[in-house]
Amino acid sequence: MPATPPPTPKRLAGIIPSDSELSLLLGRPARFVAKYRWPLLVLWAGASADLWTTLRNIEAYSPGIEVHIPQRLLSQWFGIAIGVPLAKLVQLAFVLAVAAWWRPWCRWIMIVCGVLYLAAAISNQFTLI
Repeated sequence: MPATPPPTPKRLAGIIPSDSELSLLLGRPARFVAKYRWPLLVLWAGASADLWTTLRNIEAYSPGIEVHIPQRLLSQWFGIAIGVPLAKLVQLAFVLAVAAWWRPWCRWIMIVCGVLYLAAAISNQFTLI
């Protein structure tokens, strides 16, 4: 019998769907990682590749080339070495939150986003856009 996720706090009970994985992600992150290890690996690989290629491109061409406004601003405010990883971390947190929100699609959202991150890394690597 699978372990039940921790109860949703009462203040969030009306907002979070009953079939959400948010309570598992926030309450027992180790179990979330164990349950979704392969989709998380795809997501991590794609996001890591995107991080390194974005870092390299912004170092070469300046933060002004970045299309994503939050990433551009964080790179300008905190410097490239801190701003780019910070922006990618925020992006990754949003992806995890959205994926966990919809339990039936959680795996697929992480896999698709990992593949999209990888596509962005390829685009960065070969300056396709």
